[in-house]
Amino acid sequence: MLAGLLPTLVLVLMLAVAPAVALAKPGDAAATQALARATDTLVRAVSPDVPRGLAAAKGLAAHIGSQCPRAAAGSPQNRESEQLDDEVIGAMTVAGYRTAAGPIAAFARAVGGLRWSNGRLTRTVQTFARKLHELSQLAVPNLCGDIQTWAASSYATVPASTTAFVHHYLTVTPEAAEVPLMIQLLMPYATPSDFPILRRVERLETRLGEAEAAAVESYSRLIIALELKQ
Repeated sequence: MLAGLLPTLVLVLMLAVAPAVALAKPGDAAATQALARATDTLVRAVSPDVPRGLAAAKGLAAHIGSQCPRAAAGSPQNRESEQLDDEVIGAMTVAGYRTAAGPIAAFARAVGGLRWSNGRLTRTVQTFARKLHELSQLAVPNLCGDIQTWAASSYATVPASTTAFVHHYLTVTPEAAEVPLMIQLLMPYATPSDFPILRRVERLETRLGEAEAAAVESYSRLIIALELKQ
């Protein structure tokens, strides 16, 4: 969940190792370098936030588990339970992302005005930055209240708040395919540079992977505590 920041970091990896090629326009080179600088700034800023993000996600899971244990006891495994499961995942993810909301907002501001001669590249970068920013700004849902409302309907209908949150969460979560597309579109404008950035990215990737594993463990305990079927 916390490793959702990795797509941004992969951009730095590409910029650091891409072969030198002829640039289409001077503005393309400037935009690409600006993206590299913004990503480097994000990497440096997010690194200290990894423990706080993990603590926030784990803390939320522990709080919900103690606040409404067995809230979904006796519930079926169906489309509605899958929506509640998505809400649990989304809530923990949002809790983690919000600790890095400041650096992510700065990144979004830095790249929001960048333009390339390739309009598709411009749209892809802007969309990715917008999604990342909106994800970090989402409010954590009232999971206990939503599950209890679902239970009160004899597990027939999830509340509108669950549907709205899950839809928004899934809409603003960057898709895996967006990063390979950005890499493909950026390749004509990238040059070898900033290998120190690559090393910082590699270290942060390791830490994010470890944090994600720890968050998944907390998520599993929460699902068991709620008795929510997946």
